[in-house]
Amino acid sequence: MNVSQSPEKNSLRVLFVDDQADLRLMMRVALMRHSYHVETAGKAHDALQIAPDFKPHIVVSDIGMPGMNGCEMMRELRRDTRLAPFKALALTGYSDDDDHNRALDSGFDGCMVKPIDMAFLLSTIERLALDLSGEIN
Repeated sequence: MNVSQSPEKNSLRVLFVDDQADLRLMMRVALMRHSYHVETAGKAHDALQIAPDFKPHIVVSDIGMPGMNGCEMMRELRRDTRLAPFKALALTGYSDDDDHNRALDSGFDGCMVKPIDMAFLLSTIERLALDLSGEIN
């Protein structure tokens, strides 16, 4: 990736949503080490509360969560006019096409199967951020 074309990492805001506390902590630390501003949420409803003030550029979310699932959450986030344009990546424990299609239909820009490959996640975040490069402030 050409650094001159990519948005500044230290300005990129990533919201990570997953009901597994250990994974949230690990991802917070890993993403912060790569100079991202990071917020996490353990429930979809919490993410909906955090997002308007945090204004994420990238949302990475599990889709299989208790209560409101990640697809329902994404539909709500996409309807929220207070949010600037953002990109979203779904996480799933299943590699079947149904989960992937549901995620894309609900407003996610891509889907990744768990366990998370950190190098692939980081490159995907960078690629999604490039799509937003004119809109990140």
